[in-house]
Amino acid sequence: MSPIPLPVTDTDDAWRARIAAHRADKDEFLATHDQSPIPPADRGTFDGLRYFDIDASFRVAARYQPARDPEAVELETTRGPPAEYTRAAVLGFDLGDSHHTLTAFRVEGESSLFVPFTDETTDDGRTYEHGRYLDIDPAGADGGDEVALDFNLAYNPFCAYGGSFLCALPPADNHVPAAITAGERVDAD
Repeated sequence: MSPIPLPVTDTDDAWRARIAAHRADKDEFLATHDQSPIPPADRGTFDGLRYFDIDASFRVAARYQPARDPEAVELETTRGPPAEYTRAAVLGFDLGDSHHTLTAFRVEGESSLFVPFTDETTDDGRTYEHGRYLDIDPAGADGGDEVALDFNLAYNPFCAYGGSFLCALPPADNHVPAAITAGERVDAD
């Protein structure tokens, strides 16, 4: 699924409604679509993904710093050969009183950027053991500009739902040493 545009000017109610609609659309896709990672035999009993509550404190402005020399990199995967990406940008942001950075990658032919990450919820089992992903739209962002980084849209890779998928692992430096209690989770409430 491509990133949904979330203008910073959204009212809180409009933003929450857009997140809720995005989640409902994803649940519908997973329950019915031929390309769903949910095994066909399990789709009839699939009752939706587990999410943290929508939390505005995890919707932050990130400084977008494009890579000076975008370079091809290989990210390890859950199984099989490494996956090839281009290191596209560094995103600097604040959560609470702490500053963090994440590297964003570009997949050839895609306009959005891919941000694989881990955090303390990965470590304690509340989210998928191999991390989560964000997709961001860098349209209009040049060096020093800001992009919306909304962890309420953090999602599990398809390999979290079925062993036949090959998923990129977040690089070690894309670990946020804080509990990002936003987006998809894997444990029961």
